[in-house]
Amino acid sequence: MRVNAKDLGAGVLFIAIGLLFGIAAWSGLRIGTARSMGPGYFPTVLSAGLVALGLVIAAGAVAKPARGDWRVSWRGVLLVTGAIVYFAFTVRGLGMAPALGGATLLAALSTERNSLAGALALSAALTAFCIAVFVYALGLPYAVVGPWLIAR
Repeated sequence: MRVNAKDLGAGVLFIAIGLLFGIAAWSGLRIGTARSMGPGYFPTVLSAGLVALGLVIAAGAVAKPARGDWRVSWRGVLLVTGAIVYFAFTVRGLGMAPALGGATLLAALSTERNSLAGALALSAALTAFCIAVFVYALGLPYAVVGPWLIAR
């Protein structure tokens, strides 16, 4: 039997992370019930979902034939990691719109399949959607444009 080692490794990693956070939530927080949720209820449910996803991926690794292509897309790794770091360091200073726009642009450019025009369109659409949902629909207290960009 041939096993896709990359998918099996990803599935095992998802299971391990899900179990780690699930055990931490289960042992350190009150879980409660679906009607009266405690602070550990949502992390426990998310952990169970992550474990389930890991099981599905690991099971699929057995059914899927192994590929010989083990190349790592360093462009993708660097740009997606850079997008996360950029967002984390700029969301308070630049505000939600520029931080989201820049982060999604970096992430969209992480693959050769996207053109610059496609990445810009995706970035603009996703930024507008997130601002509409989080700031206006949910009323969360995020500045659309931050203090670094507002002239005093």
